[in-house]
Amino acid sequence: MRRHFRGFTLLELLSVVAVIGILAAMIFPAVRSVRVSANQARTKVQFSQWAAALEGFRSEYGYYPVFDATALVNGGATTATTGDHLFHDILAGRKRDGTALLPTGPAATQNRKLIGFYSFNESDFTNASSPTPNLLRDAFDNTEIAVLVDKNLDGVIKVGSDYAVLPAVGGLTPGAVDFPAAGVRAGVIFYAPAPGADAANPEFIFSWK
Repeated sequence: MRRHFRGFTLLELLSVVAVIGILAAMIFPAVRSVRVSANQARTKVQFSQWAAALEGFRSEYGYYPVFDATALVNGGATTATTGDHLFHDILAGRKRDGTALLPTGPAATQNRKLIGFYSFNESDFTNASSPTPNLLRDAFDNTEIAVLVDKNLDGVIKVGSDYAVLPAVGGLTPGAVDFPAAGVRAGVIFYAPAPGADAANPEFIFSWK
């Protein structure tokens, strides 16, 4: 005796597809939100580690290093690993390709003992296929990261006494709500634009908040 199996009707298939679509619409935003939160946490940890390395530099030499005039982590850096990258070279005590710093170079004149205050790893850098390879990045692959230090060692990083203006990152500058006129009580701070930030929605990832 032959058995006849009934297949799905077009209406049933469309109903299944619709249900899957609804579930996907509910799940994907939640997954993205979790991923963004995780990357924000990773970026804050990264900033904390870099700040600790700079505090180690100050403990050794009695002052914070002087970086590029832009006050950006990648300020003045070349994309070639053999070239200068002041932030990296000072903290690592060597160049990005592992070679020694020139004794008269801008990094070695500050980190005179060539101490490795921080061990950068491959994930800290943009990859070789990036339009801007071999630059330091945060967890969102962003290379525009501000680094400010307490230049006069009074315990506060302040516009006017330490910096003439706050550096822009991604074309955005923190406002008075995030960076008060009285300054930020810290020795080292970092900030970078938050994912999706723009002029209408200027959000940041701050190391001190």
